[in-house]
Amino acid sequence: MTTTVQAGAQAPAAGPTGRLAALLNAIRAQGGRWTTNRAFAVYRHLPALADMPLGKVRVVARGDLRDLAAWGWLVAHDDTGRREYSLNTRKDVRP
Repeated sequence: MTTTVQAGAQAPAAGPTGRLAALLNAIRAQGGRWTTNRAFAVYRHLPALADMPLGKVRVVARGDLRDLAAWGWLVAHDDTGRREYSLNTRKDVRP
């Protein structure tokens, strides 16, 4: 099950955990712009999602990128005609 963040929602107090932490760690390690496909590639190797249909994994990846951006960990970019995300490096806006 994926949880979608509503506008104005607070990030978890301890920061992302579980699959969100795994995705954020991959983004930090690899850098660059992230799309649903790139997050999907990370999630395909997570044991917790191994039994989930691939279409559902893609939906979870898309929602998790959106949630991390809503919480201030990522910045959304639409300048290429598709939604991409990058790590938020501005300390004054990150939770």
